Amino acid sequence: MEHESFTHMFHEHPLSLIPYSSQNRFYEYWCYGCWRNILPGDATYGCSRGCGSLTLFHKECMEMPREIVHPIHPSHPLTLHDSRYGLQMCAVCEGYVYGLGYRCSQGGCDGLCIHMGCADDVLNDKKEKEPIMKHPSHPHELRFSKKTRWCPFPCDACGATEKGDSYTCIVCDYCIHESCALLPLSKDFPHHQHALSLAFSPPREYIQYEFDCGICSTTLPLRRWVYHCPLCRYVVHLNCATSTLVDNDNGDANAIDGDEKEATKFPIAVEDMYEEMIRPFVKRQKEQILIRHNDCDNHNISGKYSFSNHPHHLLTFTTFSSASSSSSSSHDHYKRDEDGFENIPRWELICDGCMLPIHEKKQTNDGDGYETGYMSCDECKYFLHLSCFNLPLEIPSLPIHPLKDHSLMLRSAGKLTHWIQCGVCDNCSTNGLYYSCTYEDCGFNIDIKCASLPNIIKHAAHPRHNYLKLVTKVNIYEFVFCVNCHRNKFSRKAHFKCNSCRISVCGDCVMLPAKNNHRLENHLLSLTYDTCVNRPGEFYCSSCERHMDPRSWMYHCRDCDQSFHPDCFPATSGWYRNIKFGTEHVISSIHDHPLRFQIITNKKRCDQCHEDSYDKPGFQCGSCFFVMCKYCGLKHMADVNADEAI
Repeated sequence: MEHESFTHMFHEHPLSLIPYSSQNRFYEYWCYGCWRNILPGDATYGCSRGCGSLTLFHKECMEMPREIVHPIHPSHPLTLHDSRYGLQMCAVCEGYVYGLGYRCSQGGCDGLCIHMGCADDVLNDKKEKEPIMKHPSHPHELRFSKKTRWCPFPCDACGATEKGDSYTCIVCDYCIHESCALLPLSKDFPHHQHALSLAFSPPREYIQYEFDCGICSTTLPLRRWVYHCPLCRYVVHLNCATSTLVDNDNGDANAIDGDEKEATKFPIAVEDMYEEMIRPFVKRQKEQILIRHNDCDNHNISGKYSFSNHPHHLLTFTTFSSASSSSSSSHDHYKRDEDGFENIPRWELICDGCMLPIHEKKQTNDGDGYETGYMSCDECKYFLHLSCFNLPLEIPSLPIHPLKDHSLMLRSAGKLTHWIQCGVCDNCSTNGLYYSCTYEDCGFNIDIKCASLPNIIKHAAHPRHNYLKLVTKVNIYEFVFCVNCHRNKFSRKAHFKCNSCRISVCGDCVMLPAKNNHRLENHLLSLTYDTCVNRPGEFYCSSCERHMDPRSWMYHCRDCDQSFHPDCFPATSGWYRNIKFGTEHVISSIHDHPLRFQIITNKKRCDQCHEDSYDKPGFQCGSCFFVMCKYCGLKHMADVNADEAI
């Protein structure tokens, strides 16, 4: 069937439907009209002449009228205008206007401009004439047409183009199906626990935060009717809400086979990440563990074991029982400190490989080969999980990085001097182990936790379908959008995608811990995905006080109604989650007391350069209020090392 073509004032050629445009990266991945992302399932139109234009329009954006009258500026009509450079502010929502917008061209109005999405509530405001039926969706009265439209027509309510009875405005070009005109303003549906209210265009908040339909997970149009729950911010297309079809989402596309039966459940608590991810990864890569808990060799206790990724090379196996019985052990001096507002108890050691806590796992009857100790350096405060000590030195490939001839080599980041960025979660690491690609000019690095990600996961944020699978296809032109952070990711950036719908979760969001603790709260906060359920109103972060996207993941406490961005926990779920804090450094040329490397919490500005250093890594004195940002501290440490070398 040949699709109909349309003309548009901003392109010289007719525009026609572009199938699978979201997967064809010869086109832009955003709509030129509303400037929202084009995602799978969106009806999009582009040039039908193959002229080389990359511009795409949502169908609804393409049908927007050229001129409107808006109540915020009733004195002059507003004309459709190209605002591609985003130099003007919307007079309604005060955001920058990109793509197409409506602007007043009359002198003296200073080019007043509004978004497309901020104009949809007045698009049908025309002159009033003789009515037959009054409907709350339209200012004019409508006339019933008994099968007089024998050609298909687009319904202004649901957007479907079909023949049939309709209610039509004789004043303007407004027409809706009879079935749509008779829909109740409020009704209970099996899709949601509360009654849903009918809205004749998506409320502005849903457009601003790019809400998707709660049933089909596709984009909401600017002008069509929707059913929504104001209490929970749950919104669905008209057709999705009224459909009587049985949901077969758990069919063949999401069938259980092979490794899916052992899919790892996410999110994972920090204290469980080692057992759930690191140990299984080492077992998959390396059949045997060098030091076993049931080995009777005395070297397991007092022997030295070589480890090439540590400057002192030799490590000692330390049992948990011997470590706990030695009160004078140097281990007691290196524990995660509460000043860094971490959610890890003080008595736990931190592994210098994966940056996760080292603690004894109680023996169980499942025969999992639990570990009775860890590796440590006698010359410095360096500790490793037993499995991290047994990480393979070289891996031919990983599903996350499945390129030919791109093997991965185990390396160690320098102590504060060598900062690397993980290619999966995009977070920094400066004192842990990581894998680096050996292929020339590749530059791919991955920290140990991300390297341990399984191929198939279950995620609590997407309970509707069973599994999310790691996307390993390499296509530099393909973009995907994370359901949480909404950032577009190249397919070479690891993400997990549902086979039954378009939901994807990027590597950064997958690695968010299940719980977090903020210094402003005295209890743990859970990572939540449906915070707006039964909770109307605005959300503001209790740390940075910024307005929060109500559909984004956040750490939230329902009892005290406190919410936090994940990035507002910089050391556990933010940019610096892969860094081991707590090391002490003496820089006598700058300060008399030892300085601890941690997240700065007791002062806003660095005492050296006076730049803002609050909630960022730096050097803080435990005896006074002296703080120094990371850059100043590293500079002075380098000067001290240079003097010692001379």
